[in-house]
Amino acid sequence: HHFKFVWCFLPTTALLFLLSVQTFAEVMKSVSDCDRFLLDQTPPHVPGILEAGRILDQDRYKFICQTYGNQRRFVTLYDVRNRIPVFSAFKFTGEVYGRRPKSVWKIEPQAGTVDYRSNRTFDRGHIFPSSYASTKADKMSTFTLTNVVPQAESFNKGSWNKMERCTKCVMEKYCVNSSGGTGGFVVTGALPSSSSTLNNRVNVPTALWSAFCCYSAVAEAWIASGHWGHNVQDESKHKYLKTETLEDLQHRLRRSNSEFVIFPGSKCPLTTTVTEFYAEMKKKSCLCPPTILDPSPSVSGPSHSHRLMLLFPFFLFSYHHCVF
Repeated sequence: HHFKFVWCFLPTTALLFLLSVQTFAEVMKSVSDCDRFLLDQTPPHVPGILEAGRILDQDRYKFICQTYGNQRRFVTLYDVRNRIPVFSAFKFTGEVYGRRPKSVWKIEPQAGTVDYRSNRTFDRGHIFPSSYASTKADKMSTFTLTNVVPQAESFNKGSWNKMERCTKCVMEKYCVNSSGGTGGFVVTGALPSSSSTLNNRVNVPTALWSAFCCYSAVAEAWIASGHWGHNVQDESKHKYLKTETLEDLQHRLRRSNSEFVIFPGSKCPLTTTVTEFYAEMKKKSCLCPPTILDPSPSVSGPSHSHRLMLLFPFFLFSYHHCVF
C-alpha cells in the first residue's frame, strides 16, 4: 500500500546519507497505513484537500509516514506544490529524552537547507515540534524539511514557542488515562499564502495553527484547545497567543461553506478550552499566559462573582482616576 519516497535524482552521496540514518519519507496510498498517530484513527477533514479520509488531488498532496530508524514516528499531509506540510499529526506520550538533539536536517528535494540559510527573516519552523517527541530517535525524526515551514523568527522563538511549552505542560499533567499512561493527540498545520515564497520555491504560510485533544482521567472529561498565530514577527517579547476553542479555530480554517474538522467523529469538546489549568503550571519552563488576560471559556471557568472580584480593583482605579 505504500512505497519508499527516495528520490532517484539525488546524488549518490545524499542517498548514502539518507540510508545511513535510516530515514525515509514513506508516501502512503492511504492514511490507514499510518493512522496510529490520529485520534480514532481518523484524519482531519480539510475542505477541498482531504475529505472523508481521501486526498482529492493525489498529485499535489501526499500522506507521508515519517520514518526514522525503520520505525514510524508521525504522519504528515504534504503539499508538493507549496513545499510545506498541510499538517503533521502525532500522539504525545510524554518526554523520555529531555534534550533537543543536534540539528541534522534530512536531505530532501522539496526544499533545501539553502532556502532557509539565505535569509535572516524566517526560521525552519517545526510543525511537529521536537520538544513534544518522546525519545531521542523520535526527536531526530522531526528534523525533516517535510515537517517545517518558513516561520517568522521572533514568532517561532516567541509566542509560538510559549504556546508549545504551555500546551506540553497541560498534556503532561492532564492527558493521563486511568492506567497512568500519557496520551494526547496533536494536529498542527500551516495556512499557505497566495503568493509569498522563500527563494521563489517554498511557500511562506500566512498563519500556523495547532490543536490537541485527549481524555483526562484527572479531569474526568475530554479536554481540548486550539491556537492560531499569524506568521509575522512578534510585536513584543511579552506576546502570548490566545487560547481558542476547537469551534473557533475550525471557523478560522473553514473554506466558504465547507467546515474544517480537526478531530472528526470524536468526543473532543468544541466550546471549552483548558485555560483554567494554566495557573497550575508552576514550572518556569511552562510559560503559560496570565489566565486573567484570557477570556476564553474553560472547562469549568471562574464564577461570575469571582470574575467581578477580579475586576473590582480595576473599577476602583478607574473611579479614582476620573474623580481626581
